[in-house]
Amino acid sequence: MDDRQTGSVWTHYDGTILSGSLADNGIALQIQPMLQTTWSEWQVLHPDTLVLDLYAQFANRYQQNYQPGRAGLRPGFQQTVLNWDDRLQESELVLGANLCGQYRAYVLADFSGGLSIVNDNLDGVPIVIFVDNSSAYALAFQATVNERLLIFSVMDAVIVDDAGNAWDISGTAINGPLAGTKLLFVTSFITEWYGWAAYHPDTSIYGR
Repeated sequence: MDDRQTGSVWTHYDGTILSGSLADNGIALQIQPMLQTTWSEWQVLHPDTLVLDLYAQFANRYQQNYQPGRAGLRPGFQQTVLNWDDRLQESELVLGANLCGQYRAYVLADFSGGLSIVNDNLDGVPIVIFVDNSSAYALAFQATVNERLLIFSVMDAVIVDDAGNAWDISGTAINGPLAGTKLLFVTSFITEWYGWAAYHPDTSIYGR
């Protein structure tokens, strides 16, 4: 992506600038948590959501987006990818997590449909991964609140912890002693393996 004001080219993998007048000055976009979920789940979290309408007069401008995770990259494109990594199939969908310069990929296909939890440790920091493979959703959060380590699990399709709290998929406690508390977001997003590995060649793969 490039910006219209300076023509600088940015990468969505870490928000830094690849080329242009703003390059090499330390500027980087801040990555925000993005919920990739179903409409029904989103409505529960945000019942007042508005939906972008389809305008027939602009039908010729709409395009069908590339389907993430679809196997097969063009040979010419493959040749442009540095740090090619064969540990996974190139278009395998993963949650890439980054904490203090330590990188780990969580393969979405490794988790069964419905909610799953991964209690893990990255760069010595306890983290938790919320996964819903049925909607290709996953995000990472720090697992410590008020200096207390929480151990998460799924009970009756609800995310719970060992302190009596229930959580929604955005990392917010919906009831229990910590109701209203938000877990600290760990930089993470769903992406295809080839891109994550190209930008983070020293990444580990959870469970592999």
